[in-house]
Amino acid sequence: MSLFALQFAEALGARVIATTSSPAKAARLRALGADDVVDYVAGPDWAAEVRALTDGRGAHRVVDVAGLLEASVRAVALGGTIACVGFTGRAAAPLDPQALFASGATVRSVAVGSRAQFTAMNAFVEERGLRPVIDRVFPFDRAADAYRHHAEGAPFGKVVIDHS
Repeated sequence: MSLFALQFAEALGARVIATTSSPAKAARLRALGADDVVDYVAGPDWAAEVRALTDGRGAHRVVDVAGLLEASVRAVALGGTIACVGFTGRAAAPLDPQALFASGATVRSVAVGSRAQFTAMNAFVEERGLRPVIDRVFPFDRAADAYRHHAEGAPFGKVVIDHS
């Protein structure tokens, strides 16, 4: 999800600040169009780094795919929007209502949209030539290996199981 968000934002001309867990992935994110990349392993306070990269203003839009809403609230600009796309398996820390109120941010959960939104998105993808990033393709008889590969947390892009 985060790689497609990067591609959509870049295609629309936005300045993109991406987060990642390694220098190798950072290089790939830059190749996809990220203007800046924050390595949250090297610098766990990624929200502060986003603020520094935006001269203290914060990001207008934050796409949160890990459920780290507390950090997303610290990274978002006053009156900005946080799109909560998903969360990891770990328990999420509760969101401090005072921090949310102070940020003036809007937090939206993102789920499956309407048929019209899906059609519009597909037209945009086609028009801009966007393609999903594929990390690795496994044959169907190695589906268990595909799940293990995904569970390791190392993929950069989609892990595909091919049934053909």
